[in-house]
Amino acid sequence: MNHDKLIRSLRDNKDLLSDRIPDSIREALDHTYERLSEVDLKPIRNRRRNRGIIMRAGLSVVAALIAGVLLIGSGFISPAMAKSLKQFPWINSLYEHFGDAGLIAATLNGMVKEETYSQTKSGRTVTVSDFMYDGARLSVAVKVHVDGKLPDYAIETFSVNARVNGEEGPYTFSIGATKRIDDSTAVRIISMGHSGFDGRTSEAYEFPDAFELTLKIATAPRKGVDNGIYEFTVPIEKNAPGAVELSSTEEKQYEGVTLRIEKLEITPATIQLITLLGMSANSEVEPPARFNGNKFLLYALFDENGNEFKSVNGSSGVRVGEQDLFKGTQNYEGTATLPKSITIKPYAGWIKGPNGERLNNYIKELEITLELP
Repeated sequence: MNHDKLIRSLRDNKDLLSDRIPDSIREALDHTYERLSEVDLKPIRNRRRNRGIIMRAGLSVVAALIAGVLLIGSGFISPAMAKSLKQFPWINSLYEHFGDAGLIAATLNGMVKEETYSQTKSGRTVTVSDFMYDGARLSVAVKVHVDGKLPDYAIETFSVNARVNGEEGPYTFSIGATKRIDDSTAVRIISMGHSGFDGRTSEAYEFPDAFELTLKIATAPRKGVDNGIYEFTVPIEKNAPGAVELSSTEEKQYEGVTLRIEKLEITPATIQLITLLGMSANSEVEPPARFNGNKFLLYALFDENGNEFKSVNGSSGVRVGEQDLFKGTQNYEGTATLPKSITIKPYAGWIKGPNGERLNNYIKELEITLELP
């Protein structure tokens, strides 16, 4: 790693910081950047080894200060600055290598609990670590290691069961693709969410701010050796710095259908959308033809520049009450910087594009844009 280039990158990106940062935070950053002038920019190869160590330690302090000031001041780090800070090896986690954009932002914003829990059975070790919980989704890195070569089936034959405070609930899961660290070790990222409503009790459901998570990881069983199941119990606490929550009373209508945004919550890790879709109090009324017989919609989210946020851990919807009112919950990857606005574009299916590609069939009449403060 070229530390000279790294320092220059930190200096250059100072001018790219968002103009939405308060004056007091910018003053603190100016003071922090003065520390960079204390770092010798002579090539590292011309220095003695111990002096290089001192320099790296100084750089880590400056980098941590920059990240800390931004985190305390706004809860978010800009993409350009994040890219520079990521080059420091001590600002690192499995998510920076294998996580989505939201998990990378969560790492840089200090939202990841880096404790590790491991179990070994007959030479196979399963480790869970990098716990991230922001109230909307819970993500965990699962690492499988063996002495020798880890066969593909050992990690591909993979399932998860979870309990919160000992109870199963209306949870949704996504299990990321297998990522190899080396021939002996592989990683998969689990993200867990919830529907926001428990159909078993007909009541709203939310994760608590703090709870005991029990994870049962099932890998490929080995005949005559073990069943391949590893169980962990981990204390979890919500960590969502700089979270922004929006709601709207605006209601859009289309052929007897109404749509309202109950909540849009944004953290560096996750954007959670909760919608209320009304069909009709008369259950005999069919949804519009464009709904393809469905009483649920899917939603695509875009920032003010037309950049789309990727969805995570699936979508869910439940019928609320006796009327045809449906609550939908969907999580999306978070963002390193707060957008100025988010546009919610509903769609019920797909159409064929000019080159044969599958395109979302948006229902523009139900489109809603929320401005961020």
